[in-house]
Amino acid sequence: MHTPSKRLPFAMFNLVVPAALAGRDAMRRHVRFGIAGIKSTIGEIFGIVTITRDFHAEKFAAEKFRLAVDCCPNGMLMTDSAGTIVLANVEAERLFGYRCDELIGHSIESLLPERLREGHVQHRARFARHPQPRRLGASRDLFGLRRDGTEFPLEVGLNPIHTRDGLLVLSVVDDISDRKRMDRLKDEFVSTVSHELRTPLTSISGSLGLLIGGVAGKLPEPALRLLTIAQTNSQRLVRLINDILDIEKIESGQIDFNFKRIDVRALAEQVIEANRGYADGFGVRVRLDGASAASEVHADPDRLAQVITNLLSNAIKFSPSDGEVVIAIAQREDAVRISVRDHGHGIPPAFKPRIFEKFAQADATDARQKGGTGLGLSIVKQIVARLGGKVGFDDAADGGTVFYVEMPSWTQVARREIDAGDSKAARILLCEDDPDTAIALRDGLRPVGFSTDFAHTSADAIMRARANPYAAIVVDLELPEGGGTDLIRRLREQPEIYKTPIVAMSAGNGWDNGAIGASKLNVLECIEKPVNVDRLAQLLDRAAAREANGRPHILHVDDDRDVLDLVARTLGATASVISVDSITEARCALVAHHFDLAILDIMLGAESGLELLPDLSTGKGTPIPVIIFSAGAGELETDLQIEASLNKSHASLDDLLTAVQDRLMLSSSHPQMEAG
Repeated sequence: MHTPSKRLPFAMFNLVVPAALAGRDAMRRHVRFGIAGIKSTIGEIFGIVTITRDFHAEKFAAEKFRLAVDCCPNGMLMTDSAGTIVLANVEAERLFGYRCDELIGHSIESLLPERLREGHVQHRARFARHPQPRRLGASRDLFGLRRDGTEFPLEVGLNPIHTRDGLLVLSVVDDISDRKRMDRLKDEFVSTVSHELRTPLTSISGSLGLLIGGVAGKLPEPALRLLTIAQTNSQRLVRLINDILDIEKIESGQIDFNFKRIDVRALAEQVIEANRGYADGFGVRVRLDGASAASEVHADPDRLAQVITNLLSNAIKFSPSDGEVVIAIAQREDAVRISVRDHGHGIPPAFKPRIFEKFAQADATDARQKGGTGLGLSIVKQIVARLGGKVGFDDAADGGTVFYVEMPSWTQVARREIDAGDSKAARILLCEDDPDTAIALRDGLRPVGFSTDFAHTSADAIMRARANPYAAIVVDLELPEGGGTDLIRRLREQPEIYKTPIVAMSAGNGWDNGAIGASKLNVLECIEKPVNVDRLAQLLDRAAAREANGRPHILHVDDDRDVLDLVARTLGATASVISVDSITEARCALVAHHFDLAILDIMLGAESGLELLPDLSTGKGTPIPVIIFSAGAGELETDLQIEASLNKSHASLDDLLTAVQDRLMLSSSHPQMEAG
């Protein structure tokens, strides 16, 4: 930071703005404003228009503005289009350890650790292209750098401010160190509960069950009764701990959801059979309504089964002995309703608003007798929200309660997979089976100029990729039914997709980038989950820039017109082929067109195709890759520009097509190749 200048007295209004707004060369220093300066600056930045000639009124307005900025509990930094800091408040000074006059005029990247600066420059450029309010640091780790070299976690709200002299960006900075510390403490507590309580309790419950079952011989009746009480309570404690851990995992996003196409009726029948023994213990019958519709939803089968199980066990516990619980499935427009109906006493009116709260119980005494924890319905609500549905309840007509879950039908989900956003945006295909993750990525990519279609299964991905020209495809390697690697392999087998850039996502179990680069699958890069949206946007920017250049162009030089025609037809679906039969014509074509690849016959009558190699470069001097397709290919010496040598006498046109596709895929996966 540069040497600080003398601060202005508190009574004087001081504000730093870019030179374009101040109307003078005032950048990088404090500016003392007169009445006109205050009016123009406040009006330009905050839309406040003050029309008065009274000096005291102007001074009072300026003082209110200064106090509003300085009294903000969050750090406030304003930057111009070049990322230069032009305004900083008192809280920003405290957060980063610099005085205001030390911040002004310096790049915003100077307040970030070295490892984050390059990525932030790219982010600023994308934000300038699509300026919309957004937050940074909520879904990924973002750190600030203090003057003393220490780092702290932060979240930043970005707010674009359009002025007649250009774009300003107001960054509202929030230190989240305390939140991170509380999260760590909570994680440590959950870990303690999991390892220090659940494990021994499970062992205790199992041992008590063995004793009750007679593994140590027949026990006296009083001892058996005491052991039964102990086992019942230990099982209750295990259920309580498991419910607490489930709630914590769901709220922290640690539970993975594996979405599939589900037959709801078949799943409900499985849940009923799994809980029949539990119902028999209460003397309650459970059945599936015979009128239940055959319906399909897109959800995690295990989590949806947990939802139905919780609702079913709740209905069983609060049903009278010899009562009946009925599960029904109905199709309702674009949703599927799963309802569980009991014949109990119903829900007291005063308790209804709290029915889905944690540890909520209408009658604690009854709950203890029934073994409830007060968390089952709260877990149901949390899971259903993650599945994209809703949960509720109604009083039954002749007594009891009907709890229901409504999930979007499979056809409704399929319609939502197509992004109806900006038609001019670069369109990508996201192959991800978790709708929450997919929607979060779509929302993150939309402000930076991408339209995102979804494919939740491999079959959907193949169908959409063949039907639509995507700028890039993003594939989750942990997809079910064969995984993302198999999907990428199948995509590369499609003639319409062989050159489309692909980015892989992995939670840590995928390939390393070196293996990907060497693979025939030609994946642009594999990025770690949870995905850094800024990093993904950088990769997609490169892919979209390549796609904007259209089909690749190939120059084919051969003196045999039949061979030229056959090759042109073979490669027609892959690229635009310009065929010439002499070196002279080839040189003319090189002047008129940009080429991504050249195919050479080295035996051109009295000439050699190798004479053309020095001419095979772009206007910027980048060598054009060459494939030799000639009867004399086997006699060639090694040349860095020659990618492959195929002998016409032994190689087929399919071999040539494979070599061309491999070369074009390689150049689409490596941005250093000139795009033209």
